[in-house]
Amino acid sequence: MKKVLTIVAAAFVALSMISCGGSRAMKTEIDTLSYALGTDFGMSLQRFVNGLEDEMNMDLFFQGVEDVLDENVALEQQEAFAFLRNYMNIVNPQKALTNSTAFLEEIEKQEGVQKTESGLLYQIVSEGNTEKKAVLDTDKVKVHYEGKLRTGKVFDSSYERNEPAEFALNQVIKGWTEGMKLIGEGGEIKLWIPSHLAYGVRGTRDGSIGPNQAICFTVELLEVNPTEEAAE
Repeated sequence: MKKVLTIVAAAFVALSMISCGGSRAMKTEIDTLSYALGTDFGMSLQRFVNGLEDEMNMDLFFQGVEDVLDENVALEQQEAFAFLRNYMNIVNPQKALTNSTAFLEEIEKQEGVQKTESGLLYQIVSEGNTEKKAVLDTDKVKVHYEGKLRTGKVFDSSYERNEPAEFALNQVIKGWTEGMKLIGEGGEIKLWIPSHLAYGVRGTRDGSIGPNQAICFTVELLEVNPTEEAAE
């Protein structure tokens, strides 16, 4: 039992230090299996606790794990599941929406930040070539970017991959579709995107972005490739 609790504790430490790296000495098939199971377990935990890490009572979390292993739980399984469904599907999304709204209200007060009719907040760092801008949703762009949660945690970065991303504007979230039309080729922009222009009440499948989460991007627009209709 103590070994299982140690594994659970280690998973949470790994989640809280995900950018710090660590030892990955995998010399045998069992080593790889062990690491793969650990990452799968960690990702499952991340999907459930994303956005809740600072609120959770970890003593009671570990107590719950221990009680299940000892077959001495304080909550009946049906009662626990009903509570979790309500909290994760109703209570937590509403709290996230409230927190994200407050966050965006503070961003909107900052000098140089502008707001569109849809609710997108943006700040133009550099306008770029305003004669070469994306106009249609089918236009394609090449960008370098970094995406963060409102907490400052980076959830995606083309810089880390050392590879720009290319896509049509109708293939991404609404905040990007709108935001990429605000600058020209060679420009740079900061975007603060409310959840209704991002991943909505569901968040992302992998749990990296929770329900009703506002997200932030810094984007360099490296290249604009108009669709044939726009080019002609």
